[in-house]
Amino acid sequence: MYDHNEMVAEAVKVKVHEMWINAYDAIDCTDEEFASDLEYADEATPEMIKIQKAITVYSFGHGYDVAEVARRVEQELEDAPLYRLNEIAEELELGLKVGFVGFN
Repeated sequence: MYDHNEMVAEAVKVKVHEMWINAYDAIDCTDEEFASDLEYADEATPEMIKIQKAITVYSFGHGYDVAEVARRVEQELEDAPLYRLNEIAEELELGLKVGFVGFN
C-alpha cells in the first residue's frame, strides 16, 4: 500500500507541476527577475489562482510577487503529505487512473 501511494503521490506532483508551469507560462514570465517585479494579485491567471488555492488553501493579495507565490506553490506541493495530495487531486479533478489507498 505504501509503495502504491508513493507512486500515486509522484504522479500527482508531476501532473500538478505541469499544470502550474502551463498556467505560469501563460503570463509570459519565464525570467525570475521579471517575475519578481509582477504583482501576483494583478497578473495571475484564473488557472494559476485555481491551482495555487488548491495547493496552499489560501489566497495571495497585493504585496506578493509572481516569483514568490510560484516558489511557495512549488515548495508546498513538494512537501505535501499524502492526504493533502489526495485532496489536491480531487479539487483539481486530475482524473488519475489509480488513486490513493486509504483516503476515502
